[in-house]
Amino acid sequence: MAYATATELIQRLGGFYRDLYADSDGRLQLSEAAADIAAASAEIDGRIGKRYEIPVSAPASGELLKHWTVTLAEELAWSRSGKGETPESVRLRAAEVRRMLDLAAAGGMVLPGAVAAPGADAAALLVEGDEPIFRRDKMERF
Repeated sequence: MAYATATELIQRLGGFYRDLYADSDGRLQLSEAAADIAAASAEIDGRIGKRYEIPVSAPASGELLKHWTVTLAEELAWSRSGKGETPESVRLRAAEVRRMLDLAAAGGMVLPGAVAAPGADAAALLVEGDEPIFRRDKMERF
């Protein structure tokens, strides 16, 4: 499930859309924009999938996920276009989105209303016992 649409990406790109998604004959490639949205959504799911059930369908997280998806897709559009370097503002926004995704995956940020993945809240198991008999320093001749 994509968190945004190609139309939302086109709106973000504004006048750059024609430059980034036109083929050599000048025809617009809407399927390419949809592919970039799908790739961005997959990246999001890949980063948060251990913490949250994916796709995240919580309405409270919808706008945030849409913003992140369009930002990542915008970066893909620039890199795919061959129009030179991706603008620094686009790269910085994409880097910030990835930072936030990693923060959400690590539990430092919560996606409102998102359902936790099974085992996401599992705690570590600590075992106490006697001092080990076989340790590296005691196994010199074995």
